[in-house]
Amino acid sequence: MSAPRIEIVVDELVLRGVPDAQAGAVAAALRAELGVLGERWAAASAPPAFVARDESFRRARPVSVAAGAPAQLGGAVAGAVFDGLAGGRR
Repeated sequence: MSAPRIEIVVDELVLRGVPDAQAGAVAAALRAELGVLGERWAAASAPPAFVARDESFRRARPVSVAAGAPAQLGGAVAGAVFDGLAGGRR
């Protein structure tokens, strides 16, 4: 049996208040952390089921990190996205 596979597509990442010079680092951290969370989900003996959705988009919960910490911001956003998909059961 092959490992479960999930694919998360972020069509648009809007970063308000983030300097242009840090935007790439935020996006890279978001991508990396989503990968880590997906691998943990796939490896779990009882991974949480993703929540069914009817809407065409989903807004993640707000996150708060220190200014000037793009890696932390990307990681926090990834956690919010994954929590939204898993109904907060990460």
